[in-house]
Amino acid sequence: MEVAKVKKLFVLAILLLSFAVVMPVQTVDAGGTVTIALRGEPPTMDPHKVSNYVGAMVWRWAYDSLLNVSTKTGKKEGWLATSWAKKSHKEVIFKLRKGVRFSDGSKMDCSNAVFALNRVKGSKRQAYFFRPTKKAECIDKYTLRWINHKADNGLESNLTRYAHPISHKIKELGLKGRKLTAYVSRNTHGSGPYTLVSSDWQKNQKMVFRTNPLWWNNSAWPNRPDTVVLRRIKSPAVRTKAIQAGDVDIVMGILPQFIPQLQKDPNTKIKAIPAVRIMFMSFFSRHGGPFADERVRRAANLAIDAEKIRTTLLGGRADLFGQIYHPWNYSGYNPNKKPWHGYNPAKAKALLKEAGYAKGFKMELIATSGRYPADKQTCEASAGYLKAVGINATCNAQIFPLYKKSHRAYNKGKKKNNKYKGVAAFYMGYGNGGGNPGSIARGTNGCKGPWSGICIKELNDAIDDASLEPEPPAQQKKFENVTDLMKKHSSYKIFFKIHDVFGMRKNIDWLPRHDELLYPWEIVKK
Repeated sequence: MEVAKVKKLFVLAILLLSFAVVMPVQTVDAGGTVTIALRGEPPTMDPHKVSNYVGAMVWRWAYDSLLNVSTKTGKKEGWLATSWAKKSHKEVIFKLRKGVRFSDGSKMDCSNAVFALNRVKGSKRQAYFFRPTKKAECIDKYTLRWINHKADNGLESNLTRYAHPISHKIKELGLKGRKLTAYVSRNTHGSGPYTLVSSDWQKNQKMVFRTNPLWWNNSAWPNRPDTVVLRRIKSPAVRTKAIQAGDVDIVMGILPQFIPQLQKDPNTKIKAIPAVRIMFMSFFSRHGGPFADERVRRAANLAIDAEKIRTTLLGGRADLFGQIYHPWNYSGYNPNKKPWHGYNPAKAKALLKEAGYAKGFKMELIATSGRYPADKQTCEASAGYLKAVGINATCNAQIFPLYKKSHRAYNKGKKKNNKYKGVAAFYMGYGNGGGNPGSIARGTNGCKGPWSGICIKELNDAIDDASLEPEPPAQQKKFENVTDLMKKHSSYKIFFKIHDVFGMRKNIDWLPRHDELLYPWEIVKK
């Protein structure tokens, strides 16, 4: 009988030992709960289907990218890919990290990266970023060969934000009677530091994320928050009140008028960082009208005092800028490029007279309301400046969905019968956090750009030529030439590059990023 008991105890010990080996060890210390307030939330948690700046931020909470941009240095570094080497203008070899598991327990290897790219290439929006890509294939289990149709110096930048490897288990789930697209949009199967608690996702209100005990990088961030709550609070005033009340720990997008009260509050603090979003006004001219004449576009440039708007409405938390490329673009940025045209209302009037519009014309300036710092106020001030030189401008600041609708209607020429006869311009911001100069130039100035209201063949061809240039020094010169052509044709009125202003509770230790990403695993709550 004693022998039998010993045998049972021995078997039990073996089973417990096996269980301990198989089950993951939670290496994360108690970091508490951190609540982050944003003005939006991801439209989906499927990281491969849409292009959305809040999505790009939040997908990284649950899905790792192949490459990363360091918060401290701003330089690219390995993440799921430990190293990479360019074999030619069309081929890059990535060595993948071993020992990585997805949150569902499955192992990551090269096939997951290929699977992710194929999902991206099958989407309507993110496929745009990988147009030069032909395919990705596995040399072996942990070596990925990336093959392009043509040179793509922006590949590394895109892989810091898109094409996140995903577990093959989602394919199995799709075979079990579930609608795969709907399931993946609300459940995460990534290898990142957090997992989404799908049952706690209250649309347009809050999302809850909990630590992933299987994350390969747990030991590097032992004090990260155990729980991250994303609160969607659209109103800037309500976001400010929420942080002062202690309902949230971090707020992104504090508007200038609310900064003083947070600086005076003993329980809150402000951190501001020069960021990537560039604010500009551009013109709808594809269907003719006054703005098809570059003299009229230049007049509109000269009519508006961006420096006055920067120092008053934005409280100086922006930098005057003379190009659409920010310092973190992989090519094209030149710190010596100065803001073009300046403020000269007398010259603006002279140009309007020369173009045949001495008596001016009616137009609408559309803008967002509450999406960017002082966007509505800048729109109203700009309309006032335009009126002062004879252009009878009316500001129409709208919530973003209506703004998009108006933008598309003007671009398609469907607003010709309104009181403005289709004559319009638009004020907006473009972030380009991925640092791809071809993307922002084509998107806002190309003949088929989703946020472009113009089509100038010389400029469009120059953008395409610069984007496909394989040699970095030559590409830099070509993108600088694109900037010069934008200035020549007055395709923009560039106002400034804004600062991202964060409000946070005094017990939060955290360094914000410049690229509109937010890494909650870097937050320490004291």
